[in-house]
Amino acid sequence: MQLKRPIRFLGILALVLSAALLGSAGTAAAANPLLCFSGTTDGSTYGGVCTINAGGTSATLNTTDGDSDGSYAGVYYAVSSLSGKPVGTVTGVSFTYSCPAAATCVTGGSPRLSIPIDTNTNGTTDGYAFIDAANCGQTGAASGTVDLSCPVFFGSTLYANWTAFATANSTYRIATDDVAFVIADQPFSGTISNVQLGQGEAAGVATSKDECKKGGWADLTRADGSSFKNQGDCIQYVNTGK
Repeated sequence: MQLKRPIRFLGILALVLSAALLGSAGTAAAANPLLCFSGTTDGSTYGGVCTINAGGTSATLNTTDGDSDGSYAGVYYAVSSLSGKPVGTVTGVSFTYSCPAAATCVTGGSPRLSIPIDTNTNGTTDGYAFIDAANCGQTGAASGTVDLSCPVFFGSTLYANWTAFATANSTYRIATDDVAFVIADQPFSGTISNVQLGQGEAAGVATSKDECKKGGWADLTRADGSSFKNQGDCIQYVNTGK
């Protein structure tokens, strides 16, 4: 099982993250859309395709191309409020997957959440915590949700869930030199949606009605980066996601 993205991608993501943070400085809100990565677009020898779907809140991943070097594809947000947090304070991380056929859906440790972990509080990634659909009891499924209630694999240890992982490693933090991502690196053909990776308020995305009031709507965006027409438009998005 390929455990994480190629190093080349991590370097590219570091540049993207830096640009996003610099670009948002001095502005009220920065658009933080769902982004793709894949073997065919990262300049690597790997296969795999990721396409952001209409509306920008889900993506279609396909890693069934049979590339001899292997294939991978996934999604992430360039800015995340998880960065630097103690692992015990992390909540709400999840994604949903749906595939036309179970045979190309949950395979090995894919699809999964990969969360960068800083074990010595220096900000850099010392390893990734993996949360995958198979360990969540979804082998053979064509759809499902992966979240923090699922088993967590870190290093050589499989923890019962994120709470158990955080309790056993209370000094660990989320690294600041990478962001959490969803990846498929076994044969997968389907849709990844409802991706929650700490993209909310840190990215200026409206998450509560109170944020929309007293002119706040003008400084906020939807998850796809689009702006609001007025306070009512903002509140409608919070209530309905549209």
